Amino acid sequence: MKTFPIPRDAMVVTSTFVIKEQMPILEVSHEDDEEGGGLWQFHCGNGDYSMSKMQLVRLDTILTMDPSVNQIADLEIGKTAHRKGLESPWSVI
Repeated sequence: MKTFPIPRDAMVVTSTFVIKEQMPILEVSHEDDEEGGGLWQFHCGNGDYSMSKMQLVRLDTILTMDPSVNQIADLEIGKTAHRKGLESPWSVI
């Protein structure tokens, strides 16, 4: 099984759509952050990235909600993975 290259208690970005409304995680991005590390984001793919909707949570919160995101734990910096539904395969761009 793949594992994320960050500690399970590391902070990641998501939204109220995922945390409060429990919408499925359909988009994951791994971006370069200002300190030279990687910033992970987990979204529902609805296109609403308003700052008022963003939340910081621990990676283990995301993994508890949806263990299937482990499938893309090796996503390279600068890449984004999408899927159409929880049972759909990930597509990396």
